[in-house]
Amino acid sequence: MSKEVIKEEIHLEHSSLRYPLPEGLLKELAMELPSINEYPGGGEYRLLRTELARYTGTSCGSVLPANGSDEIIEAVTRAFGKKLILIPVPTFSQYEVSADRNGFAKKLVNSLKGCNYQLDYTADDLKKASLVWICNPNNPTGNVIPRKDIIKVLHLTSGIVAVDECNYEYAGETVVDLLGQYPHLVICRSFSKNFGLAGLRLGFALSSLKNIHEIAGYLQVFRVNKMAETAGIKVLKYLDYFQEIWQEIALVRENFVSGLRDLGVKTFTSRTNFVLADFITEENTRRVCQYLQSENIFSCPSWGEECTGLEKHYLRFTIGTNKEMNLVLELLAGILK
Repeated sequence: MSKEVIKEEIHLEHSSLRYPLPEGLLKELAMELPSINEYPGGGEYRLLRTELARYTGTSCGSVLPANGSDEIIEAVTRAFGKKLILIPVPTFSQYEVSADRNGFAKKLVNSLKGCNYQLDYTADDLKKASLVWICNPNNPTGNVIPRKDIIKVLHLTSGIVAVDECNYEYAGETVVDLLGQYPHLVICRSFSKNFGLAGLRLGFALSSLKNIHEIAGYLQVFRVNKMAETAGIKVLKYLDYFQEIWQEIALVRENFVSGLRDLGVKTFTSRTNFVLADFITEENTRRVCQYLQSENIFSCPSWGEECTGLEKHYLRFTIGTNKEMNLVLELLAGILK
């Protein structure tokens, strides 16, 4: 396929929503512009917390909004990671980055079994840990962690178990209902990957009032800007719109996975808006990555900064439109012959 066919760069490296936001939401956000000279909701953010509590089925006191889920990860690390942090790899890099930034002890635990991802913490590790990370669904593999495995971890450790559910809306599985049963459970959520608000930086934590208070001690008072605060309040009115997009993405993802496997490319079973593909060797993977870049298609290579603990023969593709993903398959078919 000639390069003239490609009209623009296609960025499939970031797991952000690649579909347009509702026009109604954009108009509502535009109406907020004249008031950006006002401070946001401060340490209370009561209206935003009320909406998030309604959406998650929790109480207002269990919700802590922040400047993206990355800020939640940093605050949780600083609050609870002082003894030992357990990180199941491969996974999102910021758990390790935050541990290193604060000089905390960490242990990376290999959780990859072929093309399957499963927690492999030992009882001894869990006994020593003050903070245990679980990314569910996992980034970059897209695998869902079975509920029973998370409960097992909760039983075996007295440390904080932080479950990052940033891709919850794609998988539809959560442990929010366990918050009342396990006071050492913290859940992280985000509006970046599922609601297309990555540029506004809005995330939140769910936990017991005690944990929320402790995490908040590591956050600024005006941590969520006024536009992000408004977006978080307004976006949930358009839930039907986003649910249709999530369903469409799931269909495009399965078609893309099927196409990759027809080309002999191994993939992980993903329940997210991205797919991790195994190109066997680093040399081959770099060749494929560079070729796609020459065609203005940008994927997320395993040697980048997005993930930690991943060998260098993988590419992760964020799922775009059906047209975009078919183009990727067509280009891959040419280079993998």
